[in-house]
Amino acid sequence: MAGGERDGSGCCREEEMDLQPCTTEHYSDSEDDCGEEDAERGVGVVGELKQHLLAVLVAVVAAVAFHANLQGGFGAWREELAKDWRDVKNRWEAAKDIHADGGVGEAPYAAPSMDAIPASQRRRVLERALGKSSGGSGKGNVGGHTRARNFQRTGGLSFCPTNADAPPVTERSNDKLVELEFILPLKPSVRVLHSYYLADALGVDSSMVYEDVNYLGSYESDKIMNEVDELLAANEGEGLMLDQIESIVRSHLPSIPVDRQHLCLLHQYSLNKYSGRSIRGTTKVYKEPHVSTFYRSKHDTAEREPNYGMPPASLTFTGYAMKFVNLSPQPLNLYWDGGRIASGSSRAGEMHTVLVGTVPAFESIGTASFPGHSFYLAPTYDKEHQLKRWAATEDEPILYYDPLEDLPSKEQRERLAKLTAKQRFARDAWAVDRTFGRDYLIKTGRVWLANFPQPYVSANEELGLHMWQADYIGQTHTIQTSNLYFTSLPQSLERLTRDDYLPEAEERRRLERKPLQSSSLKQKGANSDDATMQLNLKVRSVAPRVLEAKKFLSPTEVQHLIDLASGVKGDVQMKHSTVSASNANVEARATKDDARSSSGGWIHREQDAIVDTIFRRVADLLSIDENLMRDQPRDYSEAQEGEKEPLHTHDRIVEAMQLLRYGPGEEYSAHHDFAYPSIENRYQPKRYATVLLYLTGEGDVVENGVRRSSTNGGNGLKGGETTFPRAVTADFHDGVKINPHSGNAVVFYNVLPDGNMDDLSQHAGGKVEKGVKYAANVWIWDPISN
Repeated sequence: MAGGERDGSGCCREEEMDLQPCTTEHYSDSEDDCGEEDAERGVGVVGELKQHLLAVLVAVVAAVAFHANLQGGFGAWREELAKDWRDVKNRWEAAKDIHADGGVGEAPYAAPSMDAIPASQRRRVLERALGKSSGGSGKGNVGGHTRARNFQRTGGLSFCPTNADAPPVTERSNDKLVELEFILPLKPSVRVLHSYYLADALGVDSSMVYEDVNYLGSYESDKIMNEVDELLAANEGEGLMLDQIESIVRSHLPSIPVDRQHLCLLHQYSLNKYSGRSIRGTTKVYKEPHVSTFYRSKHDTAEREPNYGMPPASLTFTGYAMKFVNLSPQPLNLYWDGGRIASGSSRAGEMHTVLVGTVPAFESIGTASFPGHSFYLAPTYDKEHQLKRWAATEDEPILYYDPLEDLPSKEQRERLAKLTAKQRFARDAWAVDRTFGRDYLIKTGRVWLANFPQPYVSANEELGLHMWQADYIGQTHTIQTSNLYFTSLPQSLERLTRDDYLPEAEERRRLERKPLQSSSLKQKGANSDDATMQLNLKVRSVAPRVLEAKKFLSPTEVQHLIDLASGVKGDVQMKHSTVSASNANVEARATKDDARSSSGGWIHREQDAIVDTIFRRVADLLSIDENLMRDQPRDYSEAQEGEKEPLHTHDRIVEAMQLLRYGPGEEYSAHHDFAYPSIENRYQPKRYATVLLYLTGEGDVVENGVRRSSTNGGNGLKGGETTFPRAVTADFHDGVKINPHSGNAVVFYNVLPDGNMDDLSQHAGGKVEKGVKYAANVWIWDPISN
């Protein structure tokens, strides 16, 4: 034969005297090796080959593959595929250079659910992403902050045979990250993860990936997967080469950068579909260090070896986070069942039930609980009809309601056939999440509360996220900030507008407030243009990660926030505080919750110049870009008729500041600040960090809205400490307590460095025994506020 051709395994046959074996372990990236490129599959052809030698090579490769499969070793699998990647990597790097020169644009930015965006605009975003618009570049005129625009939910995963291309773990943010090798069943994992990679590439939620069915097909009939299956069948199940996979994906996403890990995932699928092997991958997870390493002297900065003879103190508090997953196609209400009300009450004998919230179909909800607590699910229209009932145990903190689990196989298949494609995807996604959670628990000893996949922090740190290290109790970080203390009030405090954040306006405002600010609480004004002040952030707890900064606010700033909270200034409305980080069910919101008895109100960063400065200082304290804490302009390039300016999206990563007032006897029982995002949400938004600001401290008195320190402490604040009852120490059975002190700030992280929710971040606001406690919360989200 002239030229060349591929054998059944997709490999080049050797020329008579020039032997260059091309198995699934060796790719050729030149036309000289494999002839002209086939127009449909990108498969080259070569000259005549010796059939006998080919049979021997195929047999050897099959034996190696069988041996690796028999051993089941992850290392053997890596070694088997490592050579595949080497040749393709060079092509990939060249392609990246083309992308960098403008050949391919960045994926379009999308808000977490895009629900607020008109359908016509959502369609244009997707069409531009698919290269179907007139521009065809996939770039468009997009805005939004960098972290959200470039966020990749799959960013922490690796399916290639080496970790050379995995995001690096940097010293700046995260310690104690170790590699987790996880194993997932071929079905449904590949199809689910393939959908997540497509969502990242297109910049949309997973529910929007197949919005244009004519282009990408549907979840069950994805055109990329279909083409892989067709070529695999033509190769008689021998597996495809990585460049064949790349050619197929790029033919369907011509203007979108393709993730190399996505290609490796599909490559594993092609190699394993007929062998029965599972999908293997790696990610980075957080393994909590031993408690003995939490203690060092001030001069001992070197990491010490664990002393396993020093056990952690047993804790008196037994609470923990619980997560409930609804695998039903109908929304259901979750109730806490407190049993019958005891005698002596006007409601004696009645059932004491509290609505936790409504769990949407194929979604989850969470709450803090204790062993022995009872919960049940019921239809939203019938509180008494208990579909599923549980008694809480710490061994099973994630509970699933699956209406199909007890049905005969035939009826299960019939019910599944009636589900929509989106519902089947959600069921499969939860199955993948549950499987990953088992490997995670074995490796880390912690429950996987997040939704898989979830990138670890350092996978995206270059986009603006940072987490302070907490290696040992007493460790101190020093921060320089140019956002100086206000020591005097401006003559007028006006609400800031978008124009006030333009560079010229910011410089004007900086000069106006300069005489009112100081780098020291002992003097006023007289600052140079480049004046800064130092903040010290000291580790109070390693697990959970809690740090404290003294003198974070000046007395002037403290009083200003108290004035806003007490109604002396502004229009803040203090109402009974809520207990959820997400939108609660109407009935649940209306139910008075004894867990929290304080009152609270909200102020945005734009309230005035003082509040804006406090937000900027919070950004410095967390070592993040303050631009992430305000909305960014965004344009879909095709404005709706009548629109005079680009759309603006609420994509800041910070909530409004919550002002709190606790009177005598009021408290907030142990709770978590995080909530569980939708399984399909590409961003998986969650409260990443909490900054708690103390406005009054022990002994302080607030009279007629004015704070002052009591000379004898008789009428001053007593109680109101912040407790982390599950903090791991070697000394204390009741966790870690931080007493309130006016002007101090406490920082704690609600997530672990690997992106999982930190169950140990559970905290409580102690009961106020005397006086009034004022405080404020600032919640930072990652990667975008929900």
